Amino acid sequence: MEYTISDKVNYLDFKTANLDYKNLAEKIKKDLNEVGYIVVQNFDSDPNDIEDSKKKLLEICELVGKPVSHDGNNKIIWDIKSNPESNSFIKTYSEHNHEADLHTDSQYSYYPEDYFSLLTLKKADCGGGISFLLTLENILDSLLKLENSEEIIRILSSTDFPFIVPNVFKKLKNDKVEFNYGPILRKNEIRFRVDTFEKAISHEDSICTEEQINAYKILKDIILNNSRIEYFYLEPKDLIFLNNKTILHGRSEFSDSKRHMLRIRMNKE
Repeated sequence: MEYTISDKVNYLDFKTANLDYKNLAEKIKKDLNEVGYIVVQNFDSDPNDIEDSKKKLLEICELVGKPVSHDGNNKIIWDIKSNPESNSFIKTYSEHNHEADLHTDSQYSYYPEDYFSLLTLKKADCGGGISFLLTLENILDSLLKLENSEEIIRILSSTDFPFIVPNVFKKLKNDKVEFNYGPILRKNEIRFRVDTFEKAISHEDSICTEEQINAYKILKDIILNNSRIEYFYLEPKDLIFLNNKTILHGRSEFSDSKRHMLRIRMNKE
């Protein structure tokens, strides 16, 4: 698939912005609420020094929100890189190099985090790993154009949908499959991911009603085939912050196993 790189990305060049961390954090929080995301270029980190990058990423994230752990081991900073040795039945996108469809983070959690950040240490030299974003505003705009929009939105907002928990994020390290449930839409919020929902219903086909599945399929088509998706590359030292309730994100597949990013998830202060 060919992607048209967007010229409308919300960039801020840290090198020329003349902001200290405190003022940068205020700018980030403002854009998370008003735009939904911001890409800070030339962030104050050394991609070749992973420990320094982790320290500075954590420092700015603590000024934006309250970092939360990814798993039961209280791991705050998560490495995003291909892990071909993983044999998880439910793999998370951070473990493989296939295309990651547009989604929100932690939709399989009881409470998906408000924000998250990604710091690029090494981009994919193969030309893959293109990032893409879609706003909740654009999704709802497309939904509201349908004749039966009110009914679809009602189902997506007032009924609980199952999301299967990827193995690496399970609370109990056993063979039992874990689920979390919640509406896909709330007021000014969305939780969405194709594989964790579709694996849930394939594991237990009676877990959803037919009307839920039909509403999901309509929403899925609107999201994955939306003309207003923005495509762009994240370069080394690019630091992106996203509002996890109002922005869906994804990436194209890549073959460069050295692609490496760091992630921190946060809740509002």
